[in-house]
Amino acid sequence: MTSKEAVEAQQQLADAQREKAELDGLIEGLERQVLDGEEAEASRQLGEQWGLRRLAELRQERAAKRLQEAEAADLARRMKAARKAATEELTTLGAGVVLEKYRALLAALDDFVSTCGEREAAVLKHSQALRQVGDQRMLVKTGDSRVMVDVPGERFEFGQYEPGNMLARAAGAVMAGRSVSHQVGRGGVGIVRPSGVHPVERLLAVEAGEDQASLEVGWSSSQWAARVVAHASATTKGGARR
Repeated sequence: MTSKEAVEAQQQLADAQREKAELDGLIEGLERQVLDGEEAEASRQLGEQWGLRRLAELRQERAAKRLQEAEAADLARRMKAARKAATEELTTLGAGVVLEKYRALLAALDDFVSTCGEREAAVLKHSQALRQVGDQRMLVKTGDSRVMVDVPGERFEFGQYEPGNMLARAAGAVMAGRSVSHQVGRGGVGIVRPSGVHPVERLLAVEAGEDQASLEVGWSSSQWAARVVAHASATTKGGARR
C-alpha cells in the first residue's frame, strides 16, 4: 500500500506539473504577441511568467525528489515486513522441525512395512501348510492364482497387503486429501490417487462415519479423502498433527 508521504508527494508533483504546463501556455501566447508586434506589454509579462515558470520547475523537482524518497522509504518498510514475516514462518518450518517429523515418519513406516510383510509371509506360510494337509475349510478355492485363507471374521488374501503398494496408497490418499497434484510429483516421482477402497481403508472410513454411498465414491473425491485422512490424524496414537 502506498504510504501517506508518497501520496502527498504525488499530489505535489501533479500540481507542479499542471502549474508549469499552464505557464508554458501563457508564455507561448505572450511570445506570439511579441512576434505580432505587441511587444511592450507582452515583454513585461514574459519576464514575470518566465520567473514563475522557473519556480514551478523547482517545485516539480522538489516534489519528484520527495516522491522518490517516500517510495524508497515505503519500499524499505515493506521489505522489512516481508523479511520479518518470512523469518517468523520459515523458522517454524526449519530443517530441525522437519527432521523430527521425518524421524517419526520413518519409524512409523518401518513398523507398518514390518507388519504388512509379516502378514503377507504368514498368509503364504499357512496357505502352503493347509494345502499340504488337504484342508477344505480354511483354504479358499479361487480357481486362479490367488491365495486366500479364511479365519473367523476375516479373509486373508496374499498380495493384498504388499508393503510397497500400501505405502503408495497412503501417499496418494494424503495427496488426494490435500487436493495436491498427484499425477506427477516434483522431481518426477509419480504419486497416484488410490483406486478403489482397500479393506483397511474401508474400516477407517466406516469408523470416520462414511456411509456406503460415500464409500463408492472413495478416493476419487478430495473431500472424502480429506475427511478420512483427518480422522486418521485425529485418532492416531499421540493425537492430531501440528
